[in-house]
Amino acid sequence: MKQYSIIKPCILNLNNRLKHSPPDFNFNIDYAYWLVSEIIKKTAYKLESDETDIWIPLCSMITKKHPYDYRLHLRYLCENFPVIGNVLFRDSYAVGNCYSYRLNPYFFKEKVEIVNVTDKKLLRFLRAKAVLKSDNAFKKEYNFLGKYFNEKLTIDSEAASRKNTDLYDENLNYKKHLLNAGKITEIANGEFSIKYSERTDGRLHHQLTNLSKELRPFLRYDGKKLVECDLSASIPTILYYILSNINTNDIHMSNVITSNKYYYRHYMFCKTLETPMDKEIALFGEKVISGQFYETFIEGMHTIHNFDKSLKPDEYYLKNVERIFGRPFDGDEDDLRQVVKLNFLSMLNAESGQFLNEEAEFNMLFPSILKWLKQFKKIDHRCFSYLVLQMESYFMLDIVARGFNRKFNGKKLLFTLHDCLITTEDNIDYLYQYMRESLSEVLKFTPVFSVKVWE
Repeated sequence: MKQYSIIKPCILNLNNRLKHSPPDFNFNIDYAYWLVSEIIKKTAYKLESDETDIWIPLCSMITKKHPYDYRLHLRYLCENFPVIGNVLFRDSYAVGNCYSYRLNPYFFKEKVEIVNVTDKKLLRFLRAKAVLKSDNAFKKEYNFLGKYFNEKLTIDSEAASRKNTDLYDENLNYKKHLLNAGKITEIANGEFSIKYSERTDGRLHHQLTNLSKELRPFLRYDGKKLVECDLSASIPTILYYILSNINTNDIHMSNVITSNKYYYRHYMFCKTLETPMDKEIALFGEKVISGQFYETFIEGMHTIHNFDKSLKPDEYYLKNVERIFGRPFDGDEDDLRQVVKLNFLSMLNAESGQFLNEEAEFNMLFPSILKWLKQFKKIDHRCFSYLVLQMESYFMLDIVARGFNRKFNGKKLLFTLHDCLITTEDNIDYLYQYMRESLSEVLKFTPVFSVKVWE
């Protein structure tokens, strides 16, 4: 390792600080920047809180053999020098706890940049980190997907960082700005981690799932562009599958339901409910398979003011475009689809009554399905969301990913990203064909797929 990427506030210049107030110990500027970077990355996950309440304990660092004096560097960064102030704040000591730190508010919400440290002693210290960290649940079920997180997965960190800055200028989302910067450096440094959320959404979470989609074009695997094969309208697709198999002994449904008592209890409850009308299920499936599920509701939401008297004509779309995109509606028809997609997915996953306008429009076509959904979610609305996501993950991971890996003896790249799978440009035709054939077989209908090159 010749260099290691870290993040720092763009306006932080430790060289100026050193000239103004030189330390009286063996100070290493790379090491100091790294300490600041670690605090910033941990801060990103706590940004729902007020900035003054965010304190980052560094307990895990205390026991490590650092290449430079850990305590002296932190004390120097916390020193409130005249004119230049301090970089970090330290929380008051409490018995039984280690010291906690936070960034000086002066640097808070300032843009961050990626810089490289090259100090040899520090690089030897950082090199000890594992290439891939994963939980036991992942190792038990999907360890075959871990081998692709290696030195071949790279990112153009300079270009990605510039794009991340542009995104921050557009949306002012400080948390996402920091998280993106953190993920860029982790990929650049080859520090990968995978977590399998077996009790909630059943998905795999790693650096690619947490990276903004605008930054994906800067990724390469062995120098090749990445391509995704996506299951379009995945939630409605899986819901159609569930509705079609409520009263069957489908083996795939059983594999998911019986694997967790939490889902089994609620699923058995749903089997006692009044089954939605067959003609509604058929119409629902027709909309899904045609790729026009969300388009079905676009026209109706133009006149939703007839139901919601608080709205003026087309105010529903005008308000939601402003809320979602942060700009006035400019006539782009795709904006309408995005509004409908986001709000109707939210309606399906939320407690009943939270999206009354969307429920009213859905009820126009699918009244018995809506009634079934409301009864299902009456005990715990999260159960419905988790059940659908667990089914989605089962098909993508156990059916497609595992089968694809077996067919090609693990020799073709495969990453997962919730409702899509990713490979390189030269392998996308193989993945698309296998995904289409395997899902059509188990679902008993052919869903809609889309292929997109990350460029």
